[in-house]
Amino acid sequence: MKFFNTIPGDGEVAILLYGDVGDGQKVDSGRVVSELMALQAQYDKIDVRINSNGGDVFSGIAIYNALRTSKADITIYVDGVAASIAGIIALCGKPLYMSPYAKLMLHAVSGGTWGNASALRQTASMMETLQGDLARMIAHRCGMEAKDVTARYFDEKDHWISAEEAVSMKLADGLYDMGEKPETEPKTAGEVYQYFNNRLQTQPQNQNKDMALLEELKKMPTFKDVNSEAELLMKAQQLENQATKAEALEKANKAYKEKAEAAEAAEVEAIVNKAVSDGKIGKEQVATFKALMKSDRANTESLLKGMKAQKPQMRAAAYIDEHPTGSSFADKSWDELDRCGLLAVLKNSDPGLFAAKYKERFGVDYNN
Repeated sequence: MKFFNTIPGDGEVAILLYGDVGDGQKVDSGRVVSELMALQAQYDKIDVRINSNGGDVFSGIAIYNALRTSKADITIYVDGVAASIAGIIALCGKPLYMSPYAKLMLHAVSGGTWGNASALRQTASMMETLQGDLARMIAHRCGMEAKDVTARYFDEKDHWISAEEAVSMKLADGLYDMGEKPETEPKTAGEVYQYFNNRLQTQPQNQNKDMALLEELKKMPTFKDVNSEAELLMKAQQLENQATKAEALEKANKAYKEKAEAAEAAEVEAIVNKAVSDGKIGKEQVATFKALMKSDRANTESLLKGMKAQKPQMRAAAYIDEHPTGSSFADKSWDELDRCGLLAVLKNSDPGLFAAKYKERFGVDYNN
């Protein structure tokens, strides 16, 4: 068995889950799942190698489900540490082997939120639900009852399990031979994690990479500092994240702009309508003042504020003063009298003419 066999060829390939689990982290669920789906169509056998302190539970569950339901020939190797959600991923149901120094760590779900009491209770309830799901995942692997897993491992303490203990508990299927032993054997979880991270940096990753493609990409300013496939993948993820963020911001800005425009239109409508109700302008002037508000709102508002408000009766009286003869009513249509606020005046001063105007407008007789 070759350690860190990450060289595609002869029907085999390895996926490294090294680092924290979560969106945008080294173990990004979107990248891992998409890689798995692509690789299982190309290779007969897939090795998954883990050295992770854990991270986001939801991202880890996505990776767990993808590995568990994959039809590919998958073997899991815990090279260093598989802690928290990374430990759950390791127990996905595929054959699991651990290095002699490897460690599993299981503990209760932890998290936090901010808000009122209801929001806090909802978060606590969600954490308990997740914890129940994780307990069933572990129980499925080692043949325990979920309630026993909860009592044993989810007591709000960290439970570190050595490779030998994991094998005896049937959590792991065996140990694998690392070949050369380190000069100083790592003992603590931190030492184990760092040892395998350092070892990864000194191992040949893929001697058959398409270096020509990498060199072509390095000619572009964006990729000039990229020196490996891993760095290329990280840069591509950064660019994709930036593009997604830009798209989201553009949509948010558009939504905010539309909301602001709607609010401004509603304010203009209210201001102009109030000017009409106050008798400052007539209904026939509404469109004009709306256009003025749009082109120069500040000065138009100032103009409206400076106008003297009139009650409908005052406007009617002013009209009668200017048009003292009754013939002036006869010359006006129903709608013109309405715009001038004179319908009530006409009805009171000349009921017959009012009834005639009514019939002319609506085509039926006016009945008191």
